[in-house]
Amino acid sequence: MRIGENPLKSDVQKLEHKQHRIILPFWIPDIINPYFRNQPEVLRHCLQSLSDTINHASTNITLINNNSCPEASEVAESFVAKGVIDKYVVLSENRGKLETVLAEARASYEEFVTIADGDFLFMKGWEKSVADIMRAMPSAGMVTCFPTAHLGYFYNSNSIWFPLKAGKIIDDKDIDLFEQGIGHSASSGLYSKTGFKRKYSWRQRHYYIERKGCTAVVGAVHALATYRRAVVEAFSKKPVELRFGNGYEHDYIDFASEKSGFLRVSTPKLMAYHMGNTLPDEVEDFFAESKYEDIEAAVWPINQKSRRAKFLKILFPMGKYIFRLLRKLRII
Repeated sequence: MRIGENPLKSDVQKLEHKQHRIILPFWIPDIINPYFRNQPEVLRHCLQSLSDTINHASTNITLINNNSCPEASEVAESFVAKGVIDKYVVLSENRGKLETVLAEARASYEEFVTIADGDFLFMKGWEKSVADIMRAMPSAGMVTCFPTAHLGYFYNSNSIWFPLKAGKIIDDKDIDLFEQGIGHSASSGLYSKTGFKRKYSWRQRHYYIERKGCTAVVGAVHALATYRRAVVEAFSKKPVELRFGNGYEHDYIDFASEKSGFLRVSTPKLMAYHMGNTLPDEVEDFFAESKYEDIEAAVWPINQKSRRAKFLKILFPMGKYIFRLLRKLRII
């Protein structure tokens, strides 16, 4: 039986809603297996660099613990204790990345949602660079600070309706760091493959867009990307059947930006390093030199609409076939 009245009923407090949410899942089952041995420390570097490089006044973090080992959980809980994690989700079993991030993204209220793997090292200015592109280019629906020009054609048929420029604007050092982080050599990695009009490698040339003094490389990857709310709402609603499947993000996430009439783009500068399960000393030294003080805060657009995206959403069924034809004829 209830006695008295809940005092909160008369204590009216408005909820604060920020503009940006970062969703970061991790699964580290043990530190016995050599593959996972260094993962708790990798997670620590990831969360520290993330905390150091975002504007906490406008950004919240959701951290998802997929039934990880005590050593990894201890790292996560140390950041929760610091107050830098807005929401900490602990699962009693490993539900995989896809189901967990989809559930959290759909349940969020923020206008911009970043989904990131728990093994990235974030650089100073990454959040501002992504926000700048979103603000300058209302048609950008998915933006990554992990440049992926080699994915310029991937779920990006809407690019045919934009004045694309072509050339080399990603520095070779950034490309080398990209390749190193995913375990490829600089000479035989993804950027070394022939892609641009089937004549040049993606290292030599890539597509990019310039608008309002801002430059964006055409192409984005789901391992670390920021999405507009309209794109998040287009994520597939069907139940996730596998804990993990090679390329299964395609059917749930990757198609959404293109089908919604938006572009997938990257920052022209590498602003996050993929650690995987190790962190080479030279990379750690490189990032240690990047001081986090006096970071310029990210400014996200408010109530921004894209008429072009709405129009391209209607044209999508036709545009994807035109896109394939242009590629076949090597026009793009």
